[in-house]
Amino acid sequence: MEKVQKFHTAVGRFTQAVALISFICVVVMMLMNVADVLMGYLFSTHILGAYELTQRLLMCAVFTAFAYGQSKKSHINMTIVIVHFPRSLRFALFTLMSILSVLAAGVMTYAAAVQTGVSASTGYMTEVLYIPLWPFYVVETVAMGIFTLALIFDTVLSFIAIFREDYAKMIQAEWS
Repeated sequence: MEKVQKFHTAVGRFTQAVALISFICVVVMMLMNVADVLMGYLFSTHILGAYELTQRLLMCAVFTAFAYGQSKKSHINMTIVIVHFPRSLRFALFTLMSILSVLAAGVMTYAAAVQTGVSASTGYMTEVLYIPLWPFYVVETVAMGIFTLALIFDTVLSFIAIFREDYAKMIQAEWS
């Protein structure tokens, strides 16, 4: 159990490091959009491509925050009913929900990887600044892969909790 706690902490630190990308993207978007509005108001000019840069940075910000949200257990889980079930049934259902989440995230990771390939092979670019889109899709694909791995880790813990009370207590401590 101690090794699992250490690994859990390591996963949390890793996802927090990935979430720094999200933080940086949000700060850059905020500063750029404030500067764009001020320039428009004061000098009647705008930052060329600010809107499309905001779109791409927002995409990176959202996807790089998913795994951190999972490690902090901030995603919505409907445990209000299953919390009253016996431990084995409770965690069997919770594991089933987790498996479905892993499958959905895995499919989204695959779709992002396909989109990356399509974007790179066809040369998709932004409309104003002509920035290639594939690097943004690479960030999306990697971030979704990390999110999927975080979900797999939590699913394994949920499965173990079907049989072990100490794991069940650890997981349920994060339920609201």
